[in-house]
Amino acid sequence: MIQLRIKNESDLYNPYDPSQTKINEGVYRYLKSYCSALEAPKHLDDTLQIITDNPIDAERFQRVLQDAVKSDIAEFDRQIARNNRRAIWEAIIGVFLCVLGIILSLHLDELLMTVISLLGTMGIKDAITIETTFNHDIRILKKLMSPISDIKLEVVQRSE
Repeated sequence: MIQLRIKNESDLYNPYDPSQTKINEGVYRYLKSYCSALEAPKHLDDTLQIITDNPIDAERFQRVLQDAVKSDIAEFDRQIARNNRRAIWEAIIGVFLCVLGIILSLHLDELLMTVISLLGTMGIKDAITIETTFNHDIRILKKLMSPISDIKLEVVQRSE
């Protein structure tokens, strides 16, 4: 169980947002701290227990939380798309330079061919690194964020 202690419902929302449709960054950061690779498996089908002195609209907070997670996941998707475009261009340029190096080696100096082929190989390596490392890490973050949007909410109102 993940517990969150607040005094008022307004503590859940960004203090600069009068419509209370944006989650408080501190609250969101606290909830995301349970998304680390070590913590996430413990909280897959967990409940978020909000301990408060005053009544709160749990459904509204659930919607705001889901919107925040959807926004983060959409940003991850945009980053993956940018990385994919970059990887494709790196691969195209890398292959082009490698082929150019081979063609030029028939007519020009060996050193020039080596430099061009090296640049091509570096481009291909960068494309592979983007796909296997950066995008992989972003996909893991997306997967770890998903349980937060479906977390069960329980409000415990404490009387003073």
